[in-house]
Amino acid sequence: MVNSIAYVSAESKNRDHQRKDSDRRTNSRYRLSSPPEAEIFHAESGTTVQARLRDVSRGGCFVETDFLLPLGTEVTVTLTKGNDRMKAQAQVVRPVPTQGLGMAFISMEGEAFQLLDSWLSIFVATTWVAAHRRRSQRISMQIKVRVSGYNPEGARFTENTHTVQISAFGGSVILKTPVNRGQRLVVFNLQTKVTVECMVAYHETKSTECIVGLAFTVLNQSFWPVEFPSADWSYPKQDTERSES
Repeated sequence: MVNSIAYVSAESKNRDHQRKDSDRRTNSRYRLSSPPEAEIFHAESGTTVQARLRDVSRGGCFVETDFLLPLGTEVTVTLTKGNDRMKAQAQVVRPVPTQGLGMAFISMEGEAFQLLDSWLSIFVATTWVAAHRRRSQRISMQIKVRVSGYNPEGARFTENTHTVQISAFGGSVILKTPVNRGQRLVVFNLQTKVTVECMVAYHETKSTECIVGLAFTVLNQSFWPVEFPSADWSYPKQDTERSES
């Protein structure tokens, strides 16, 4: 049953559309393979609704539900996965009839943001590893880059190095500075002068150096001087029935 609630003014709609567009520009949305359970609480009506999480980012989420609310409505969103639970205050920025609600996070309780960030980090790293199992999407190429971030002691570091392999999802580089899986780094392409944010997907120590796998936090962006297949590309499936006949 769809709740019909009066929509706010056109001026408020414009503000919310600006907020929605800003969220799209600054935060990548992901469809998690094992999404948390979602619950929406609307304090004004005292209504609690179970919903299905379609996608989520560090700035908001979209949930599938027929419980529609007007633009600008503030709600409490709870995401639960196993024993982990995060709660956030959010604002409706895109109500879509028969589909659900797009919401922007306003504030979060306790360590909720760290928990959300860990969910997204694990998803991005897993996607990167799965993509790199397809050998055709990896290219061995040395490209000079500058990697910056923070070492385990919290001190900022900058290191000029080069890639070992590259792909549409990221690449691997040689680093002398120790890093941790899930850590965020900034990579600067010395050739194209383009900067990108990455996340450490894996690291393997060899002698005094470490090969570090880096996953783009925004998938399929043009960073390397190479054209790669799209994210949903795969080998053509063979017609087994025809080949066996």
